[in-house]
Amino acid sequence: MELKKDYIKFQSEISRRRIEYLIHFTPTINLYSILEQGKLMSRRVLENLDVEQFDIFDYIQFTDSVRYDDKSFINLSISGPNTFLFSKFQERTKDDITINWCVLKIDPKHIYEKDTKFAVTNAASNAAKSIGVTGDIEKFKMLFANNINIPFGVRDRLNPKFPTNVQAEVLVKDNIPIESIIQVCFDSQKSLASAKAALSEFNTSNFVVDKEIFSPNRAI
Repeated sequence: MELKKDYIKFQSEISRRRIEYLIHFTPTINLYSILEQGKLMSRRVLENLDVEQFDIFDYIQFTDSVRYDDKSFINLSISGPNTFLFSKFQERTKDDITINWCVLKIDPKHIYEKDTKFAVTNAASNAAKSIGVTGDIEKFKMLFANNINIPFGVRDRLNPKFPTNVQAEVLVKDNIPIESIIQVCFDSQKSLASAKAALSEFNTSNFVVDKEIFSPNRAI
């Protein structure tokens, strides 16, 4: 993994804020291709390799843009999922028995990977674009600012490990190896058992039940 030139500054900020993981949520149906390919991949990489994966955005239509224009990046959040978006996905798929959800906890070292970018809110939004989606340490620190000129941009009493806006994003380019996936989290023992059974040919030792990570308490 190629690092940013000032990666030590990022490491210091990650340590100071006690950020233990990045987050990516996905339908469990996608775990097979992730484990088979040995990596979590951006849409562009998936398309280039002709890898079939369930794209929830093809299934659910939103009235506004919620996904970053550049297909080369994987959308992640810090310390907890983008619950604003995640709750919408869960609500709109609740009657489809083929769709279950899991949350991937990912090594935060990808924050200081060379091409990683940061957005103070959803990267596809005009608010994020007006401030800029860039990869510098100042933009990373801005994710945790007390006041950001965006909707829901006031920090208030938040745990230091959480960004100010719940939709803040870390954008990692191309792919993330499965070795960087700390845990694959499920909201029930039943969901965990089902996934383990379906993926028995793979190493599922890091599959766990962690109901809290699906909607963590962001307050101090």
